[in-house]
Amino acid sequence: MRIRKSLLLLVVFLGLALLVNLLALGYLARTVAGSMPVISEKAEQQLLSVQMQAQLCDSEAALYRYLMEGDPDFKRQFKNNLSSFRADVQAYRRSASSDRELQWASALAQTHGQADDVGSRLARLRDAQEYLVVNTADAEIQLNNLLAHQVRAVRPESDAVYHNAVSGMLEYLNQMSLAIVSYLAFPDAAERVRFNEADIGFQHHLNAFNRVVQTPQEQYWSNTIDNLFSQIKTTGMLLFNGRDRQDQRFASFAAMLQQAGTEVLSGQIQPQAATDLAQTQQQLRNALNVAIGSSLFVALVSTVIAGAVTWPLLRRLDSGIRGLVRGADRVSHGDLSRPVALSGNDELSQLAGAFNGMMADLAAREQRLKARLSELEALRQVSLQLTGTLDPERVLNTIASSALRLVNATEVRIFVVNQQQLDFAASACAESIEGRPPRIPREEGIIAVASRTGQPQVINHADRHPLYTTPETRAWGVKASASFPLKQGQLVIGVMGVSLGDRDEFSEDNLRILQLLSDQAAIALENARLYEGMARREARVRTLAEKLAHIQEEERRLIGLDLHDGLTQLLLSANMHLNTFTGLAGGFEGQPAAELNLAHARVREAINEARWVVSELRPAALEDFGLVSGLRQYATELSELEKWQLEFAVDLGSVKLNPAVETAIFRIAQEALTNARKYGRPKRVRVALQADDTQLTLEVQDWGRGFNVADLPQEGQRLGLEGMRERALLLGGELTVESQPGQGTRIVARIPRFAVEEQ
Repeated sequence: MRIRKSLLLLVVFLGLALLVNLLALGYLARTVAGSMPVISEKAEQQLLSVQMQAQLCDSEAALYRYLMEGDPDFKRQFKNNLSSFRADVQAYRRSASSDRELQWASALAQTHGQADDVGSRLARLRDAQEYLVVNTADAEIQLNNLLAHQVRAVRPESDAVYHNAVSGMLEYLNQMSLAIVSYLAFPDAAERVRFNEADIGFQHHLNAFNRVVQTPQEQYWSNTIDNLFSQIKTTGMLLFNGRDRQDQRFASFAAMLQQAGTEVLSGQIQPQAATDLAQTQQQLRNALNVAIGSSLFVALVSTVIAGAVTWPLLRRLDSGIRGLVRGADRVSHGDLSRPVALSGNDELSQLAGAFNGMMADLAAREQRLKARLSELEALRQVSLQLTGTLDPERVLNTIASSALRLVNATEVRIFVVNQQQLDFAASACAESIEGRPPRIPREEGIIAVASRTGQPQVINHADRHPLYTTPETRAWGVKASASFPLKQGQLVIGVMGVSLGDRDEFSEDNLRILQLLSDQAAIALENARLYEGMARREARVRTLAEKLAHIQEEERRLIGLDLHDGLTQLLLSANMHLNTFTGLAGGFEGQPAAELNLAHARVREAINEARWVVSELRPAALEDFGLVSGLRQYATELSELEKWQLEFAVDLGSVKLNPAVETAIFRIAQEALTNARKYGRPKRVRVALQADDTQLTLEVQDWGRGFNVADLPQEGQRLGLEGMRERALLLGGELTVESQPGQGTRIVARIPRFAVEEQ
């Protein structure tokens, strides 16, 4: 009986232990079954949030590239990214299980709508700017052709006023164009100032042109110039304002996307999903503890049997959940490199497989995004080179090295077309072939073909192509080769050749990047040629200005000689006759005597004024004694005449000035002192001439009436200031005028040291 009772007790005990274990397992299974959908849902939300964040970054990058380059592909890419973002937002809304998650989904949907609206407006603004740029360029070309080829040719070069007005309009027209182009490439307040100064300068020269118009044809040209200039000015201001609006709207667009990514995705959705996963994990742990504790408490004897059955399952569940939670935590912190390691074919393994697939997809997208950002950085560096320097060799070397790095090429060579010949311009090569001289293009090679046809040439699997199967070409180790023409419109101005030595073909991304870089190289070459043309034109203008200055000085000298030998002698003779008449008519009294004395005084004043004019036109002191002594004598004589308190300071050191510079500086000082005499009426005047290692500085300051620089009171004073400024510009320097009513005037001319010293 005892044995039976023992067996019965054992059976009862085992049954009770089995029942308890079954109940514990049921409780655990129910907890796991309830937790698995939550884990899957939260993991999916976590991955969706990371994916949406990446799509926002892609949208911002695509819109930025469209605004910078105007390529319609980037506009479509921007729309596609927003569409994918909207689909993910809708998927997240469907998986939302709380009011907060619905609110976050609504905020993301609102972000999508705002991003689509702002992006579309930015794209339209970019397209409108493109249209305005074309109109501005057409108007500039028309105006430039009219001034350079029609207006300038109608009168001889001896008509200095007419040609100065035309040359000034051409110069300021170019300044306006450069200001518009520079501001569109890189907004800078200095370019607006440059544009406004060019506007004022052009209008000034147009007014000068209108004053010398003589024929109906010239009047028609004047009206045409005014209309075209107004069109350029209007469209230029529209481009400036449009560029500012574009920057402002893109900044708000980027801030909006940043806010959505930081506050909603990274700040709310991802932390909430991680918190829910942690709570679910804690619930599973509690269920495990209850099941194990109850089993040990009720059936300690059957622990080994129960443990042999249940422990592997418990370990599997615990390790799987922990692995998924750790994977979700890594994703939330941006680590996509380590997958969740679970084996088997159960739901946890399937979930881990799907989780790992999403991580791999996100990692691939992140890699592509980094590659795009690398491309953008390379293109940005090339653009900075284009805008920062006009040295074609430097820019082409940058493009060659960028192409070598971005497509992992073996060799990159750039040639330019010179008189129907391809001349080497720049190259970059891998370390394996460093030191090898660049290969010369073959007449039958793809570089020559690209130059002749103007079409890109691509050869994949070069070992099968006839051009690369000779013993010589096999030694080059080329597995794929491509050539891209550098075109200015339809004209081929160069070719960029790229060779691969580690793979057999170019990818679509490789070809796209190389096409972009070849376009940049074409722009660099064209900019260099335009700059050389402008430099030659500036040199011609400077030569003409120097000739005009020499002619003016010669005319002044001849007029001074005529006045000295003609008018002055007549006045002296008249004064002698008056003296003789006074001696003969000594009996005059009253009104006749007063009138005779007044005539004597007027003749003496005329003689003094004639002598002063002769000294102004033909400074003998400058010719006889040089700049310093001549300027000191001139300033001293004028100060004695006007009763000024003169301060004269000179410190030239070892500088030896050439005669042309001495004349120009003397004329600037002479005009400044003449203006002070005519308009300032000062009691004190300071003249300073100093030189240092970099420049020569002339300063003329008076403490007289002064004036408002923006509103000159008299035409003569305004023309005098312009003449001084032109003389300083002719020497490569600058002239500044500082004046306030009642505080006097300060005129400073700064001339570079290299432009003043005698060679």
